[in-house]
Amino acid sequence: MVSSSSFPRLFTVNEANALLPSVRPLIDKILENIRRLKSKSETVIRNERLDPEAPNLMDRLREDEEIARLLEQVKGWVEEIHSYGCICKGIEQGLIDFPCVLGAEVVFLCWQLGETSVGHWHRIEDGFAGRRALLDGEETDPDGNTSYH
Repeated sequence: MVSSSSFPRLFTVNEANALLPSVRPLIDKILENIRRLKSKSETVIRNERLDPEAPNLMDRLREDEEIARLLEQVKGWVEEIHSYGCICKGIEQGLIDFPCVLGAEVVFLCWQLGETSVGHWHRIEDGFAGRRALLDGEETDPDGNTSYH
């Protein structure tokens, strides 16, 4: 089991939702840069007749000033997201996890670009495949209410 001290911050559902207006534009910028990176990389590979299977291809692509700049911007935006205490899990899918305590267990609240709010969670070891709606929570108080801390 993962300890809560493994994460700089633990979120409630409300806190995670309150952070979405800050996270969404960063994800949008990241995805736009990824689109531009793919396009520019394809152009460099084609124009310089590089082997797409070459083991040093990424090193060669990073030598291109525009690619290097786009990569640096993406890195900065990912670091900004991490500075909030959340985790980029699938950048190209716009997946963000927010560490949360459910009962005695640390889990991830899970949000994906396009969703209006944080509405899912999963155990750390289960990843996106183990995603469950918040209403499917396992921890209940004596009154039968689901508890996400």
